[in-house]
Amino acid sequence: MKIIVIGSANMDMVMQTSRIPEIGETMRGNGFFLSAGGKGANQAVACAKMGADTWFMAKVGDDLFGQSLMNSLAGFGVHTDFIHAEPNVTTGVAAITVCEGNNSIILDGGANNQLTPAYIQGYKEELLSAAAIMLQLEIPMESVYETIQLVKGKVPIFLNPAPAVPIEDAILQGVDYFTPNEIECRAYTDVDIQSIDDAFAALNILRAKGIQFPLVTLGEKGIVYYNGTDNVYKEGRKVQTVDTTAAGDTFSGTLAAMIISGKSMDEAVDIAQLASSIAVTRLGAQNAIPYISEIIS
Repeated sequence: MKIIVIGSANMDMVMQTSRIPEIGETMRGNGFFLSAGGKGANQAVACAKMGADTWFMAKVGDDLFGQSLMNSLAGFGVHTDFIHAEPNVTTGVAAITVCEGNNSIILDGGANNQLTPAYIQGYKEELLSAAAIMLQLEIPMESVYETIQLVKGKVPIFLNPAPAVPIEDAILQGVDYFTPNEIECRAYTDVDIQSIDDAFAALNILRAKGIQFPLVTLGEKGIVYYNGTDNVYKEGRKVQTVDTTAAGDTFSGTLAAMIISGKSMDEAVDIAQLASSIAVTRLGAQNAIPYISEIIS
């Protein structure tokens, strides 16, 4: 049973600082490193590290960063057959500033913007044979729409709506698992989540749009989700946060891997929460994501 993740691949350029500089200010950082990233690639790595047969569909540049990202993905066990190196285009990059465990990000999509609906269509049979499809919103929206319309009702769809952009309700109707954080959730529900009751109200709105299993991550406060019978709230795990860069991607990828492995929604959420809580105690994105052996003995 394979998961096909369709999404972005970026090279993350990470700088740690004691605070975010003001406009026009130059200040010293205290550590720089390059790290393979991109929401799509991160989620693919999370799926693979959780033991899922994971295939990643993406575009990278025909450059050193692109080759490095493909090698990194393969090293984590992700199949790279559906990744194309686009000539004369740069690989996507993200400039990330990490300050006291939180981050700010500037993203240049580069080759990710070349992941077109036509490219998706070229893999129609492969997509329809998958056990699940995972999507995010760092690729062209027309490609997200094309994928959902192609497989909805035939293959379970996991959509992490990040970064949040408008999505037509007719498209949301085709989504099985929808995993925004509380800020992204507001873009689709107009609910400013200040309490668990607010979060449950948001879940109900998302279900009314035709989403089968909405989940809203609340950071350190935990998560709310619909398990097929009830709206459920689970508290967050208390950990010493170092870097939140891949927290949501770890959760989303782990959730998908656990669901297709046969876990119940409640079991899958527990494992995904644990994986995410481990990831935030480590610097970076894909290297920070834990393996299933660290979670399930």
